[in-house]
Amino acid sequence: MDSEDHAPNSKLLLTDDAGLPGPKTTVKLGFLVKRKQLVNILLLGVGFMFSMGSYNTCAMASTVILSGIHDEYFSGTDTIGYTILCVVYGSTAVSFLMAPSVSAILGPKITMVTGAMFLLCYVTTFLRPLTETLYLGAVAQGIGQGLIWTVYGFMLSTNSSEKTIGRNTGIFWCLLQSSLVSGNLFYFFMLRGVDVLPEGSRIFIFVVLIVSAALGIVVLSLLRHPWTKPKKGNSHDLMAQSTIKSDHQGPLEAITAMMRLLFSRKMMLLLPTYIYVGLDLSFYINVYGTSLGYTGRFGELREALVGLNGVFLGVGQIVGGLLWAALGRFSQKRGRDPALITGMLTHLLAYYLIFLNIPGNATLGHTNDAPYIGSSPSPALAMLCSALLGFGDAAWINQLCALLGTLFKEDCVSAFALFQFIQCATTSFAFFYSAYLTMLPHVIINVVFACVGAAGYCFVEWEAASETIRKSRRPNGIPETKTLLRESRSELPIYTDLYPTKTPILVVHRQQDFDVNPAQLTEFL
Repeated sequence: MDSEDHAPNSKLLLTDDAGLPGPKTTVKLGFLVKRKQLVNILLLGVGFMFSMGSYNTCAMASTVILSGIHDEYFSGTDTIGYTILCVVYGSTAVSFLMAPSVSAILGPKITMVTGAMFLLCYVTTFLRPLTETLYLGAVAQGIGQGLIWTVYGFMLSTNSSEKTIGRNTGIFWCLLQSSLVSGNLFYFFMLRGVDVLPEGSRIFIFVVLIVSAALGIVVLSLLRHPWTKPKKGNSHDLMAQSTIKSDHQGPLEAITAMMRLLFSRKMMLLLPTYIYVGLDLSFYINVYGTSLGYTGRFGELREALVGLNGVFLGVGQIVGGLLWAALGRFSQKRGRDPALITGMLTHLLAYYLIFLNIPGNATLGHTNDAPYIGSSPSPALAMLCSALLGFGDAAWINQLCALLGTLFKEDCVSAFALFQFIQCATTSFAFFYSAYLTMLPHVIINVVFACVGAAGYCFVEWEAASETIRKSRRPNGIPETKTLLRESRSELPIYTDLYPTKTPILVVHRQQDFDVNPAQLTEFL
């Protein structure tokens, strides 16, 4: 074998008489690839922690901050933050339709870095707020979110295998949600004991957030694809077998595929679930935090509680994400519906406590009204509700994504694009009506869609489980040989030996028919 005719890493491969890599060189190559994959996952998580963390901190406090700015250049209103976030998520919904085509043209890494630059533009507009620049920044933020989240799915899947996808998702989730804790904790200490945010403190806060967003761009620019693209004509090169060829769709093709999938039976049943996830996002990302900042009976704590709300929300999401990741094997065997129902009940409890603890008109502006219980709202109860919202959200998102990945393997791009589009469109609409609704209508709408969405999810989950059991059994009750083959999400073939015969076999990305003794295959697996 002439090493010059192969990709740089192919010199690691020594083949046997059958043309397959030897076990030692395959293990060595696999170790190097896995190491690059883990580094990429860490870079991805840290990059999102800086970039999305700065946006999340900004979004959660934007309504309260802008309402307190009144000078010759800008005069904020009590609900302007809702309107800006409506534009952000409306732009994000449209961006999800365009992002696959942009990624195909620019490549995943450049697309992600470009999206992070758009996120930086949005945070920068808060240094010197102007009506025009705030709305332009909101559009840029929406475009950036669509780009960065579209490529995130590609980067996570190409840097994970079947065995590492759970670990990598958990690492990324914890790094991302830790930004809620750190960013909002910083905001809390800056505003502790301050009733009105001074201009100097506001500028300092957003300078720090701008630096954080810039660091995110730098970290994401360090991402490296774990495989080197080989030269053409190397059919026996393991690198050639691992090269990913991803088809992409234009905006019109993407919309057509999404509309076709939307009117399928399973997707229609999941539609209320998508809508609720969007409503939940608008509620915890801004509406609830704003109501805390507008509740005058919190006293000097009210501004600081906006930041502390994000801290407890992040803690709840981290705990929930770790818990559901640890119970992933149990959910796979027993079903995902118990986890989602737990998330629904957690949210229902949070909504009930919020309704009792927060004045009804606190979502629309500053108020000194008393809550439904007691003469003053309880800060501790308010933070408990924040943690419950985060914990429940982790259950909804984790279980929904797991179900979509299982049900729509053949059309996962359109399925996830449809989910993200409906979620962001719903969030945008929710921010639009948030400028007119008090707390009680918010709670009623969310409770209704939480119950309907959970019912639709459970019905689809039970139906899918029944189909799996039915398809995996022959008439005599013996599982089919195909069901014994494991699917690997890694694009690298895995070489191993069957114990009885010491005959190497190839396990590839997609299930294929092999003339293999089921007893041997069972022992191997």
